[in-house]
Amino acid sequence: MADSSPSTSGTATPIKDSTMSSQGVPITAVTSAPPPPTGPTSDPEKKAGAPPAYSAFSPWRRRFILIVVTVAGCFGPLAGNIYLPALPVLEQEFHASATAINVTVSVFMLTFAVGPLFWASFADWKGRRPLYIISISIYIVANILLAVVPANYGALVFLRIVQAFGSAAVVSMGAGTVADVTPPKERAFAMSIFLLGPQLGPVLGPVIGGALTIASWRWIFGFLAIAGFVLWVVIILMLPETLRARVGSGKLYAESGFILFPPKLSSSLAPESERGPPPPKPTLLGYWRLFSYPPIGIVTFNTAMLYSTYFAIAVQLPTELATRYKLVQRGSRSRFPRRRRRHDRRLHGWGAILRLASCPRRQGVPGQPRRPREQARRPNMGRPRLRRRMRH
Repeated sequence: MADSSPSTSGTATPIKDSTMSSQGVPITAVTSAPPPPTGPTSDPEKKAGAPPAYSAFSPWRRRFILIVVTVAGCFGPLAGNIYLPALPVLEQEFHASATAINVTVSVFMLTFAVGPLFWASFADWKGRRPLYIISISIYIVANILLAVVPANYGALVFLRIVQAFGSAAVVSMGAGTVADVTPPKERAFAMSIFLLGPQLGPVLGPVIGGALTIASWRWIFGFLAIAGFVLWVVIILMLPETLRARVGSGKLYAESGFILFPPKLSSSLAPESERGPPPPKPTLLGYWRLFSYPPIGIVTFNTAMLYSTYFAIAVQLPTELATRYKLVQRGSRSRFPRRRRRHDRRLHGWGAILRLASCPRRQGVPGQPRRPREQARRPNMGRPRLRRRMRH
């Protein structure tokens, strides 16, 4: 008669095997069952069923993609805000009123707001990479034409619309690219890095635009064209396709190398078994459902109010600074007021102090004063006395 008792702990299961001896006394033999196999290679079926990696790109490749799309996302807001310091100069160049010049800002922002609806719908079907290349090409051409545009108000408005349409694609497609290559657990941090690009545009735009307007307002668009061309070269040579509906986890591009040569406009398709699910087709009803969803509608309205308030102040600020405080940007047909000239003379004195501070104190140049205060006063020596003589 066989008797077995299950084990509640341990790795071995004792099994009692009872037999009868020649005298009729039962003999019980206790044996242990072999322990169940453990380890990652013990269950091939479980290993085969493990989910694949979300992205086939290496961590460094994903960081590089994040940096590229962050810089690309900065170009749209930068183009909208770098233009603001030149508004008073453009009034004189195009012989237009302040209201007419402000319209060029309004049409830019309107196109920049509506453009992503067009670009994003195509990017979900044709891929990110081709539309990056096409949209930035439009952006570069528009900036080149704006840099050489004649004093024609209609041409200025039209080219600003084209410029905004080309730059509107990178923000929406950049967010999609981040979602393509970043696992869900790391996506919040990656999106916070990506949003630095669109948020730095309004910060850097007026500073860069004010500096370039000193040379000429046309250099604003020349700078944007040069920067856009550099970004276009980086994208066409180094940015792979990331749309999961076409390339899946990106294994095809991850194995091809960091440099995509020869460059191709279209994106290669992964095997059908490795692709992600196709996105839904965009419709007007779908857009309405998104905006009518309370969390999305509230956030959209809040963002619209913030940007409208910002541009209401930023657009009018250069004109107010020029009329009330006499701060006029240097450009064609504009002059510095007397206060700016006095400020330049003071800066000249500080420049003399800095030049002297860069030299050794004890080994000065023969014939030059060694103390900074004397060096600062030297360019103005004789002027107060001459003015007093002229008064008498």
